[in-house]
Order: sequence, then structure tokens, then C-alpha cells
Amino acid sequence: MKFQGTCGDIEITDKAMKKIVFYALQELSQTVSVSAKNWLEKFLSNFVSEESNIKITEGELLVIDLYISVEYGINVPSLYSQILDKIRDYFKQHMGIESLDLNLHVVDVKQ
Repeated sequence: MKFQGTCGDIEITDKAMKKIVFYALQELSQTVSVSAKNWLEKFLSNFVSEESNIKITEGELLVIDLYISVEYGINVPSLYSQILDKIRDYFKQHMGIESLDLNLHVVDVKQ
């Protein structure tokens, strides 16, 4: 992703943005973890980092597709707003990006 900074053009890699999302999620709660969206990606995720399961699409807004596994009994709408606020804070603090949207996909429930 490229954007105009005060000192010129700044380019942030997709991997760096995924790391920021991953760290924001880890700081938020131990009851939520990044998960793969299907069985094949779950199998392949044994060979790659968890951040690879985070999808980021650039456009007018930065759209983040986050596939998560939650513990049983979690209030998902409340969790969504907490995750969105935390990710927005991280992106604003570290990159100055305020316009982003989050698609939260709960793919697994743990006991």
C-alpha cells in the first residue's frame, strides 16, 4: 500500500499490515485467535504463519477479512466492535490510516 506522507511517498507491505492486525488481535484477548477459512487452508497453515490467514484488500477503504476462532459463550457483536476499535487505533497510531472496514468471519468455536 502506498500513501502520501509529510516527507514523501510511503509504502507499507501487505505482510506488515497483517502483522499489525495480528498483534492488535493478540493484545485484545486470549479467547480469540486467527484461524483458516477452510480445511485446506487450515492444513496448509501448519507450514506458514498465522498472519497469512488475514486478507487485506486495498481500495477506497482498506478492507480486512479476519477469520477467527472464538471460545464458546463469546458475544460476537461485542467482540466485533472491540476488534474493530483496536485495529483502527493501531492503524491510526502506526500508519495514520483511519478509513478501514472489517469483515469478521467466525469459522470455529472452541470449548
